[in-house]
Amino acid sequence: MKMRMRLFFLILGTISVVLALTIVFVRFQRKTIFLHESPQHELPEGVKLRIGKGSVTDIAYSPDSTVLAVATSIGIWLYDTSTAEVHTLLTTDTYGISSISFSPDGKTLAGGGPAGIIHLWGVDTGECHQSFVGHKGGIFKVLFSPDGNTLAAVSIHDTSLWDVNTGTHEKTFRGSTASVKTLWLDADEATLASTRASPRDIYLSDLITRATKKILKGHKTSVTSMSFSPDGQTLASGSHDTTIRLWDVNTGSNKKTLKGHKEPINSMAFSRNGRMLASTSDNTVRLWDIDTGKLTKTFKEHGVNVRHVALSADGKTVAGWGSDHILYIWDAATGNRKKTITGHIGPISTLSFSADGATLAIGGFKEILLWDAIEGLHKNTLFGHKEMVECIAFNPNGRTLVSGSMDEAIRVWNAGTGRQQKIIKGHVSGRATYSAVRSVAFSSDGSILASSSADGAVQLWDAATGKHKKTLSGHTDVVETLVFSPDGRTVAGASGWNKIRVRVWDVDTSKHKDTLTGRTSGVSTVTFSPDGSILASADRDGVQLWDVATGELLKQLQWRVSPVNNLPLANSLSFSPDGKTLASVGWDTTIRLWDVSTGNKKKTLTGQKHWLYSSMAFSPDGRMLASASGDGTVLLWDITSVTNNAGDRK
Repeated sequence: MKMRMRLFFLILGTISVVLALTIVFVRFQRKTIFLHESPQHELPEGVKLRIGKGSVTDIAYSPDSTVLAVATSIGIWLYDTSTAEVHTLLTTDTYGISSISFSPDGKTLAGGGPAGIIHLWGVDTGECHQSFVGHKGGIFKVLFSPDGNTLAAVSIHDTSLWDVNTGTHEKTFRGSTASVKTLWLDADEATLASTRASPRDIYLSDLITRATKKILKGHKTSVTSMSFSPDGQTLASGSHDTTIRLWDVNTGSNKKTLKGHKEPINSMAFSRNGRMLASTSDNTVRLWDIDTGKLTKTFKEHGVNVRHVALSADGKTVAGWGSDHILYIWDAATGNRKKTITGHIGPISTLSFSADGATLAIGGFKEILLWDAIEGLHKNTLFGHKEMVECIAFNPNGRTLVSGSMDEAIRVWNAGTGRQQKIIKGHVSGRATYSAVRSVAFSSDGSILASSSADGAVQLWDAATGKHKKTLSGHTDVVETLVFSPDGRTVAGASGWNKIRVRVWDVDTSKHKDTLTGRTSGVSTVTFSPDGSILASADRDGVQLWDVATGELLKQLQWRVSPVNNLPLANSLSFSPDGKTLASVGWDTTIRLWDVSTGNKKKTLTGQKHWLYSSMAFSPDGRMLASASGDGTVLLWDITSVTNNAGDRK
């Protein structure tokens, strides 16, 4: 998948307009879910295995410290803090949860997300008993009042208050809240803490009147994190200047300045009694005594940058979500690690099967994860890229794999040990915002490596030595995807920025063999059939099947889904090994299986919730289809079972 993050926000904005038309209260019941094998729960029909438990967005302890709630892109996982075992997953019909809050009695958990919907679950039952709809834009903060009767939700454009007991909407306060970092809610008032034109100053404003109550000045550079104490009397703020300041909310005075961190502050959390503060920065979590301002403990995991932190209500346990996608739980008194929780991974951008089908390589932010494709077990993590990994390919010889990234580097790895063998550089940026290696592919014999980038060129490299062989030119802009023909004699490259959509080159001579044009731009992907006779491409009109020998358009595969913001209907394509089926996935997250001979749709598969970075591939034996998305999960579909069922017309 080669679409950028900016497209996600365009779609989110479209959804938000629809949601803003009305404010309604919805009630429904959801069955309790008890998990024994934590990633394998409520699998969509036809899915054999799920890899990953979603990208973490927020963490919170229950008031009695017995439950650790982990909000992710696929729902909220509830962990038993005594065992670190999952006992419940709270799911929604929309994408992800970005903020969570326990009610003061710990019986209810509220969650809000990008769709602008708030859900309330019973913690003991796992039932979703209330949903509030009507926010303009995604929700980034939810908070119960101290008495538990009111729930506040902050979205990009407004802040709303809800009566939890009656389920009625009390008030919506319009106005941009993009600069709001946190809020405090009481029965009589609510205070917003935000940064505005001057990011180093903090503005405390009344939610109802929007009048500025205090301006807190003291940080030397921009504020990165803020948190109110449970009683609302103290505000902690962290900054790029590496300090944490404690402010008296009533007077606006700087009570204390906590020094010790060496990098900007990522996250902060107060203990329930307000006496302790946990903060994260510079690969450490630090625990501070609020009364004295002294550092009491430092928690550190080698090379791990903790992004989110939570303190248990009793102050005995600290939880942190690390850059290695592991949840660490420390003993607050000793500083020792008590437990770890694994299985959560970040957004997935691309994937590839090894030639024998035993290993699945998954690309994410700065890393490549190697998983056992049969058992779903994590095998290795490859670090080295400095940005999002855009593409991965295994050499057919099984000994190496290569990856390309937004850092413009092609990295060659030993497939067995995971060690980096070499770095190949040679592409130059064609666009400042698209300076990335966009696609990599091996010839069928594994001797030649092809790569494409934003510079509009396709480069051929000696796969063994990494030396440059040839440049295939012709495209004037970003080459989104390239692929070798099965015989290795031809390379096809797709550009999504002009009407000359697909160019085909002869590998030996570097000359153009064919140019495929179309009515629209926006080509996202291209692939050859296993016998090399058909070339499939995708754009906002649908999927096209081309005769490789003549360059003629054989079939146009279309379906009843209107493109949004000129996005391609399909952004990833994969032929089954026998060439009889073509799989496509697009912005609507639906996978469609097509009969190549007739052009008819055989089946639609639903289960992924996030179209961003959608990618998929058939296993070499054709029995499985792996699909990945930005929600931090990979689904392995049992193709035999889904194709034996009757087709549909979605």
